[in-house]
Amino acid sequence: ELVEQGRGQQWSLASRLKTPVEDLEAANSTLAHSYLDLSRRVSDAARSSATITDRATADRAATEYRRLTRQWDTAVAEIRKLQGFSRFLLPPSYEDLQAAARQGPVIILIASQYSCSAIIIPTSGEPHHVPLSSVTLLDLNNLKDRFARAIRHASIMGQKVPRNDLIVLLRTVWEEIMLPIVNVLEHVLKLKHGSRIWLCPTAAFTSIPLHAAHPFQTRADRSKEPCLEDLYICSYTPTLSALVRSRQMMKKRVTPSFVTIGQGQPGAGKGKALLAVESELELVRKLVPATANRPTISGDAATRAGALEALEENTWVHLACHGKQDPTQPYNSHFVMRDEHLTLLDIMEKHIPQAEFAFLSACHTAVGDKKTPDEVIHLAAGLQFSGFKSVIGTLWEVDDAVAKHVVKAFYENLFADLEDGGVMDCTKAAWALNRATHSVKTKVPLEQRMVFVHIGV
Repeated sequence: ELVEQGRGQQWSLASRLKTPVEDLEAANSTLAHSYLDLSRRVSDAARSSATITDRATADRAATEYRRLTRQWDTAVAEIRKLQGFSRFLLPPSYEDLQAAARQGPVIILIASQYSCSAIIIPTSGEPHHVPLSSVTLLDLNNLKDRFARAIRHASIMGQKVPRNDLIVLLRTVWEEIMLPIVNVLEHVLKLKHGSRIWLCPTAAFTSIPLHAAHPFQTRADRSKEPCLEDLYICSYTPTLSALVRSRQMMKKRVTPSFVTIGQGQPGAGKGKALLAVESELELVRKLVPATANRPTISGDAATRAGALEALEENTWVHLACHGKQDPTQPYNSHFVMRDEHLTLLDIMEKHIPQAEFAFLSACHTAVGDKKTPDEVIHLAAGLQFSGFKSVIGTLWEVDDAVAKHVVKAFYENLFADLEDGGVMDCTKAAWALNRATHSVKTKVPLEQRMVFVHIGV
């Protein structure tokens, strides 16, 4: 409960302003309208009292403000008496948060100057504490810097050259971080191989590709030791509340429509041309079931306004363009469109409850702000917040020439059973990504397989 309250506060505050009143209106519209009216009046009173200079008027305004806040408190107390609203505007309890683990355990990774550890939230029962005694906060910061250097180095290497630096680092992540956690999953929770798990990293852990942990060891019988993604289907979640919220919104399913948005020629000063974008959009369109509506927006039509409208009008989206994380103003992180940037703030301001899935085939879409990693402010989290329940994002720069292999394998796996009468199901995205990255090992270098991560349901 404490970890959850301390992170993702921007998302928590914004979501409190977005969702609870809708549920309340359905349960008791009179109380909902009274609460909204009082909230507005309290806010107005606080703003107006700040500008009053006359002492007598200020006293009267203060008295009125106290009267309104007492009424507001009374309204909130009445709301909490309603069935299902006992924790209205209160931080979520462990029982509330455990709903995040309904489909598989959630693993929170905690790093501080005192110790590093993991908390595993199981589907039922008490949480499990896993000390990570062989790793310190200093080790994690060093590991983070070494990963950044190894990824930069790998980007200029030939495709067939072994990524020895990365292999050493991923072995460290396996041995010192993920192996103690896997031991608890296997031997204490008896979690079957092939099950789903969710990683919820905090602090320095947010900059480490935990999902790619790998022993790179061969057994005596010459078989290979399994890596994390051989054992389990890994997803990430910015917070437990974000996952719970996405699951709750899954109840409102509508007929799917799948839009492909691409901008390979962003214009002067906005980055190099992405020559593979048009062919990627065409590839995705061919793989999307014919039963879904399949609009495409590219070239001159792929503007900020055009992309925003497409996000609002469709339930599934594949976005191929330049993505930029703004290290100083994370809300200005953006997708590069033909005219203006499509920013994180633009996306956050939209409420798209019917949205289901987004594949962000762009650079740096799941990387948060370095100074405030626990706020998890990035493009993929913004799309999840606006309503997309299942999102694939990227941790660093994507090579669009090889990314198409991952994209093709992903959609082939995701839509494989639709010919037998299945439906488009965004909850299969993590599994499809796992299968895709396994199947392209000979075509795609290690750092370009690791770059894609799944977030959400």
